[in-house]
Amino acid sequence: MLTLLTVFGLSVVKLHNLKAPWVDECYSYYGVYHDSFSEFYGSILTGINFSPPLYFLFNFCIQLVLPTSIDQLRLQSLIFIIIGIVLSFLLTRKVFSTLPAFVATILVLSQSDLIISQAQEARHYAMFFACGAWVLYEQTFSLNNSKKTRWLLFIAHLSLCLVHYLGIIFSGLVTVALLIFNMNKPATKRIPCSIYISWIIAVPFYLILIYNQSSHLGTWSRSNYLIDLLSVYNDSILLLSIVVPIIIVLCIVKTKSSKTTAIPSAPATLIVTSLLWFATPLLFWILSICSNLNLFKDRYFMPKEAAIIIITAFLINLLINKMKSTLKIGKNSLLPIGGTLILALAIFSLGIKRSLFAIKPERNFYHWLIVKDKISKSNLPLVFVGDPLFFPNAYQLPQNSFFLLNDSNLTEIYKKFSNKIHVITNEHLAKFDSFILICDSDFNRNEIDANFIQQDLGTIHDRLEIHIIQFDKMNKKNLEKFN
Repeated sequence: MLTLLTVFGLSVVKLHNLKAPWVDECYSYYGVYHDSFSEFYGSILTGINFSPPLYFLFNFCIQLVLPTSIDQLRLQSLIFIIIGIVLSFLLTRKVFSTLPAFVATILVLSQSDLIISQAQEARHYAMFFACGAWVLYEQTFSLNNSKKTRWLLFIAHLSLCLVHYLGIIFSGLVTVALLIFNMNKPATKRIPCSIYISWIIAVPFYLILIYNQSSHLGTWSRSNYLIDLLSVYNDSILLLSIVVPIIIVLCIVKTKSSKTTAIPSAPATLIVTSLLWFATPLLFWILSICSNLNLFKDRYFMPKEAAIIIITAFLINLLINKMKSTLKIGKNSLLPIGGTLILALAIFSLGIKRSLFAIKPERNFYHWLIVKDKISKSNLPLVFVGDPLFFPNAYQLPQNSFFLLNDSNLTEIYKKFSNKIHVITNEHLAKFDSFILICDSDFNRNEIDANFIQQDLGTIHDRLEIHIIQFDKMNKKNLEKFN
């Protein structure tokens, strides 16, 4: 397991250097990089980071005492992914055994594009995954109703709810599974009160924040096609297509004993919870089609990845038990042979995944946003047309970069979001003697004051037609230079 996590961690760190910062990561950076709590609170209310506050509050507190950068936030995401993986492994090892837990963990970790991608993103989805794994762990092993376990269960569910708005959905599905397997108990004892208390605290946050952040709700592109749904499950479909047929074949083969053993209630509750979490993307895909809300993005369902580990471990455990009874293979034979083969396969697969992930054009799409050296070394102000996709340049060039925004409402939102972002209008541009404008081909240059001389310096990215234009005031000195 240590070998696997080491290979995974090194692979992701390597990807950090291959992947340019993009707009959402810069939103994270500017969302936590504040001088006071009042600034942070105002930033949260803008809704640019449409999210509950836990991740951003956590990193706001960190940046008060330690230097903050996108690289630091990315490293933190890797740590949260590893925490979630370790919790899932420990959980499945206790519920089943070491071999199913190891094989399931290694298969999911090596095959999940979502886990690999979010381990290198300066966003809150890695924390979402870790909180989901923590909730599953506490659900299974915090059932003795002691004061300590009640507190742990409360903190786990509250964290899940406050790291992402869909967290309360995943928390609620836990209670559905508990209700199914606790029908013989009084209604007041079916669900631990710790879960209810976490909701009581989380819901007011939801109401206040969603009311203020609602202007940014539903601005994402819609995912209404079947291919969008299948893309969320592509990794798990690959896993299940390998494991399930083998189990079916083995089940057809007659065994000496036809006895079946019942699944204990705690693991059964865990498996049902995992199945419900696994089905959550389907539910929100349907909701996205049937309503005006678009709540369907693969990263919104990060806890599902922990559920896939549970489901895969359960199926592998069935497979191992069936193999032992059908093929008369002992446990001692399975462990070294299966473990070695799976580890080798996973390391190979992870290497292939890492390479393919790194070279996919869409993964490095935002490389073009980083200004070339010849421009970044210029002493002239760099003005980017106010598309938020240019945010990475502000991160790289905080001293002399500006965003051109002529929408007064949007300008006010960005000013409230962070005082580290320099937003200007055409009126401010008119006061410059010279500046360099970076824009796409759709931008109307005639909108800028006609008293400027324009000089086209080429493009940053030819395919995307990101143009570089130098503007100089139309005075005698500049006229002589260009003539």
